Parts: sequence; structure tokens; C-alpha cells
Amino acid sequence: MAKPTPKPILLWLGAGVLTLNLFVILMGGISLRQSWHNQQDRAILTAQNLAQLLDRYVADTFSKADLALWAVKDEIERSAGGTGGPRDLDAFIRRQHERTPGLLAIRTVNAQGIIEHGTGTKPGISTSIAEREHFIRTRDDPRAGSVISKPVLGKISGQWLIPLDLRLERPDHGFAGIVYAAIDVDQFGKDFSALDVGQHGSIAIRGLDLGLVSRYPAPATVGTAVGEQIASQELRAFAQSGQSTGIFRARSPFDHIQRTVAIRRVSGLPFYVRVGLAEQDYLAGWRREVLQELMELFLFTCLTLAASWVIYRAWVRQQIAHDELEKLLAAVKTLGGMVPICSHCKKIRDDKGYWNQIEAYLAEHTDAEFTHGICPDCAKEVFPRSSGKHTAI
Repeated sequence: MAKPTPKPILLWLGAGVLTLNLFVILMGGISLRQSWHNQQDRAILTAQNLAQLLDRYVADTFSKADLALWAVKDEIERSAGGTGGPRDLDAFIRRQHERTPGLLAIRTVNAQGIIEHGTGTKPGISTSIAEREHFIRTRDDPRAGSVISKPVLGKISGQWLIPLDLRLERPDHGFAGIVYAAIDVDQFGKDFSALDVGQHGSIAIRGLDLGLVSRYPAPATVGTAVGEQIASQELRAFAQSGQSTGIFRARSPFDHIQRTVAIRRVSGLPFYVRVGLAEQDYLAGWRREVLQELMELFLFTCLTLAASWVIYRAWVRQQIAHDELEKLLAAVKTLGGMVPICSHCKKIRDDKGYWNQIEAYLAEHTDAEFTHGICPDCAKEVFPRSSGKHTAI
């Protein structure tokens, strides 16, 4: 049987170490991928829950404002022709405003579009909103009901607001003006800031035309971004799909941060609420896990390489020791068993039946070398006339 040589053994050992390390790397990769999916699923669930919460919050804000408007409308139409004066109406409007958070003002507008009563108005100052879309729509459509407009810049407050209108009618059902609630756009951003969406997360309200209503954190172009229709392709694709809810990953056009986005159409209102959780936030723990896994794989690889080298060196030393032992055994050849020898001439019979001189037999079966001399007894016998002073040669 051929004795193994170092090179094949080294190749086999290297292949075994490589296979083991590849298996460990594969298992680590599968584990990290599963962890990534878990983090992604958790982010999606969180974003969906927050979007649902914001859906209810926005709907509730407009619902409360609508109830306040209906109370003012009923009061105005009930007291039409009565003894109540402007002071009584202003006080009633003020009480409704105080009971409804998130409003900048509740005001009445006459049929010519002039603001007459409500919070924030100043006596002697005439402000007209006759040219505004929400006033025109409410005036021209008796069956419009509650009219919600796009954000506008308030003429009195100078702040961005969303008008919510109700039509006022005379007893003959003719147009008598409107009562409207100015919903504070900035208040949405303040309330959004209380939600935990991570350091780089964002929350936004957009109109059905994708015009921006409010965003947290506020865009760098704060004050001018309201109404802008800058949107990612993924958001536009969702709006065109007609769906009421959706999940997608997109990079924001405002800050170019990659986020997982949950979006919902607000129930009964012309708005979308969007919650985006930044990948750099919710994958931060996963990235630390990746670094730890890479360090562990590196250490494991180093250990397996070192162990394989130790094993190889031990095998080499064992082979060297084995070779040396074989050399020693070859050097220490001994005769064993019974050796047939002639009692007279001292020849030895070998295994084939031939008789050999003793020195020839020993030379063949051992590594001994012979030199010839003569002992004193043989010298006397061979050289009888000598002086007997011969010594062994």
C-alpha cells in the first residue's frame, strides 16, 4: 500500500476546512437574512399601525371641526331675525372654538365674501375671501355639504390653514354666506412630533393630488413646501392604483432618505396619511448584528485554519517519526528461531536447503560486515612451528 504524501493530505485538509467554513458562512447568511426579514416585517407593522392611528386622528380633527361648524350654522340660522346681536354670535363662536382643538379660527362670511364674525377678526377691518376656491364652491353648490379645500395662506393669521366650509342659507334657501373653520396645518406637525418614528423617520399628510399638507420633520423649504406635489415614483404609482392602503419602499425627494412607507387614504376625507420609517434607523440593530457575525466568522475561520495547520504539522511529524522508526527497524535486523548449522564445518543451511558459509549467511540476513583474522588456538594448529606468540589478527 502506497504511503500518503504531504501534498494530497494538505489538499484534503484544506478542502475540509473550506467546506466547514462555507457551511458556517451559509448558516450565518441564512440567519442574517431571516433577521433582516424580521426587522423589515416589524417596521412594516409599526408603520401600518401608526398610519392607522393617524387616519383616525385626522378624521377625528375634521369631525370635531365639522360638529362645531354645524353648531354655529344652526345658531345663526335659528337666530335669523331674532334679537341676538353680533356680540352674542361672537361669544358663541368663541366657545365653540375653545372646545375644538387644532383650529386657528371659526368665522362667518357674508354672501359677498366679507368676513364678519369669529375669532381673530378685528372691528373696522374688512377682509374678503370672495376669490377663494372654497368660498366659490360652497356658494355655487347648495348640495356641497361640508367643503374641504386645499391648504391656503390665511389672510388674517398669515399661517397655512385648511378651510372647512358650511353653506349658510336664508329662510328662502338663498345663499347667505358661509361659516368656516380654519384648521391649523402647523398643529399637525406638532402632534406628529409626539410619535416615535425614529431619528430619520417622517410623517406627512398629502392631498389626493399629492400636494403636501403637512410633514414632520418639516422640509428644508418650510413655508413654501405646502401644496408642492414633489413625490417619489412609488407614491405616484400608489395614488394612480386607486387603492386605499399600501406599503412600499422609497427614497424621499425632500431629504433622499430610504424609508419603508405605509400610506392610507383618510376615511371620508381627501387626504393621504403617510408614515415612513428610515432603514438606517430600524436596521441599525441588524447592522450591528452583521458586524458581530462577521467578526465571529473571521475568528472561526482563523481558528479552523490554525487548527488545520496544527493537524497537518502533527501528521508530518508523525510521518517523520514513522520513517525514522522504519529505518531503525531495518538497521536492527536479528536472526530468530532455530538456525541449522553443521557441527563440523559450521556451515549454515538456508531456507532453500543450500549450505552457506557462516559469514555469507550473516552478511545476507544482517547488516554486519566481516574482517578476517585468526585466534591463538587456531594459530597453534595452523602454525605448529611458530613460537606460540601469535596473536589474533
